[in-house]
Amino acid sequence: MARYVVGAHSLNYVSAPSKQWNLGVFMNEFQISISSLTAEEINFELVNVDCTFANAIRRIINDEVPSIAIERVYMRQNTSIIPDEMFAHRLGLVPLNVDPDQLAFCTSGLPETDDLNEFDPKCHLIFDIKISGQPHNPRSSGDDENSSIHIYSSCLQWVPLPGQEEIFTGSKKPGAVFDTILLGKLNPEDEITARCVAVKGVGMDHAKFSPASAAFYSLFPSIKLKGVIRGELAFNLQKSFAKGVIEVDPQTQIASVGDSRLDDGSRQYLRDPELKEIVEVSLLPNHLLFTVETSTPGARLPESIVMSAIDIMISKCTYYLTIVEQPDFAVTPLTHPNFDIYSADQDKNSSSSTLNGRPAGVYAKFVSNNLLRATFVFKGEDHTLGAALKYCVLRSETVRLCGYNQAHPLENEIYFEIQSKQETAATVLRNGLYCLRACFEHVKRKLRSSLKKIQRQSTSSE
Repeated sequence: MARYVVGAHSLNYVSAPSKQWNLGVFMNEFQISISSLTAEEINFELVNVDCTFANAIRRIINDEVPSIAIERVYMRQNTSIIPDEMFAHRLGLVPLNVDPDQLAFCTSGLPETDDLNEFDPKCHLIFDIKISGQPHNPRSSGDDENSSIHIYSSCLQWVPLPGQEEIFTGSKKPGAVFDTILLGKLNPEDEITARCVAVKGVGMDHAKFSPASAAFYSLFPSIKLKGVIRGELAFNLQKSFAKGVIEVDPQTQIASVGDSRLDDGSRQYLRDPELKEIVEVSLLPNHLLFTVETSTPGARLPESIVMSAIDIMISKCTYYLTIVEQPDFAVTPLTHPNFDIYSADQDKNSSSSTLNGRPAGVYAKFVSNNLLRATFVFKGEDHTLGAALKYCVLRSETVRLCGYNQAHPLENEIYFEIQSKQETAATVLRNGLYCLRACFEHVKRKLRSSLKKIQRQSTSSE
């Protein structure tokens, strides 16, 4: 098994015998298990999967899974010491208990005025704030805590637009997830009156739209004891790692590996010459530990965020397949591309199309005379799709070369290069998209199965 062996100052890669990878192998070997699940956090393991898939899920969670947040604040009155822009910024970071599926992405700019008739019930949520301080009491001292009023997130009062009361039904009306988020203070006789507009957005536009407060993964740490370690040396080994990683039998005083998942990357054991020779710590590149924390606990479950990320990748593949499968896609040579000037004529399929609320599309920028080599441009994409698609395409035996690059980090556009031995480059691209979609559909099925299993376990334990 391939692994990274932890050294004193480096990671040494130990390769394994090459093994052919295809969709069938992935479906047979891939496993997913949920370690823990709460209303705030989910911890799960991905086994026998390349890190490009896990990284795609992580990037989509942070950048592309939509959520609702306050985008604009129409300040009518603010006599407090809090500047308007600072108060508006704090309001934008307040998590809202609104399902993003109940609103559509805005296709136009926000109105310049706060007239309710100017807003669209399909993509806007309105909240009003009206709070004022108590009249000044001359008997109270200036630093009296009771003389000021705390402004909490509970001051956000939903103003339903026409038809929204039928959409947002139930006892839980749109508002802040937590009513006790402190936004500021008012001195006596101060006043704040404002109208807030919340919209649907994604994390790549602003971090406030990210549905997860944390989404990360790490390689599974494998700890092997090459010999029997007992006595004082066993206790020294136990102290070298985080609590729970190494266990020592109280009777025999022999050390054994407990839960290696708790290892925090300690190299303390390497300082002991005896332990250095009989302890090996390595990281498994195809066994990943994944953690997702929701930013709206109680309103949006962490497992639903992961499921949404997988659905977005599946929708990406489906969307691009509808373009690639068209009869006239990359079937004629294009040997004089202009990489400096964008031509809308080459992008008829995607110039007016959107995917998840953003412009997206794919077109051929260069096609060789024999159709075996081509450069495709994916609009609205970055490493999230590029790395995972490249991994699937390179596993085909008919591919001679596959690579991609993003010209600039601020440009959501990647150039995807394919050189094939037999099949046309367009066919290779199509097969790669099919493979990537099938992989994520399998991941979705496995995740759903694991969720049902852990739910049954929690029900039986109760």
